[in-house]
Amino acid sequence: CVSALPDGCVSFQRCPSDKAYFIAKEILATERTYLKDLEVITVWFRSAVIKENAMPEGLMTLLFSNIDPIYEFHRGFLKEIEQRLSLW
Repeated sequence: CVSALPDGCVSFQRCPSDKAYFIAKEILATERTYLKDLEVITVWFRSAVIKENAMPEGLMTLLFSNIDPIYEFHRGFLKEIEQRLSLW
């Protein structure tokens, strides 16, 4: 926000909308980091475990059956945040 003072000087103040925008940008940055971390688990770790045959199939299924839906949700959530922030 910009406001003119009686002496003609310009004053810059933080508006509530500025604060909300910076909070939204922080959420976006955090979501990007979180999604990259989930990608390490769902893509890189899983492929290494499969390649090395490092754990039984049942354990793999148990482990990744819960992570995959979380990863997919956050991929969509990140796209939504990016779209909404681009329109701000």
